[in-house]
Amino acid sequence: MKKVILAMLLAVCSSAYAVSVDSVRGSFGFVERGNSYGKMIDVLGNPESSYSHIIHDHKGWPHKAITYTYSLNNSRYEITLVDGAIYSINWER
Repeated sequence: MKKVILAMLLAVCSSAYAVSVDSVRGSFGFVERGNSYGKMIDVLGNPESSYSHIIHDHKGWPHKAITYTYSLNNSRYEITLVDGAIYSINWER
């Protein structure tokens, strides 16, 4: 039993984690929640990858979303846009 708990603890401690942040610094300024797709491209450049998906708001209504992935300063950022505006920014180490 002790070995199982130790293995789970080591797995949790060594795994990467994602944190929601309010802004990302690019070479030409900052991008924050609520900014447009155009500003994101101007500040951060072209993303490495993207994918489309559906997210649900707090009332359960579906919305089309696109998540863009950037690697900046040895960190990975996932920026999700809904209706042309930045909805969330997740940072992963």
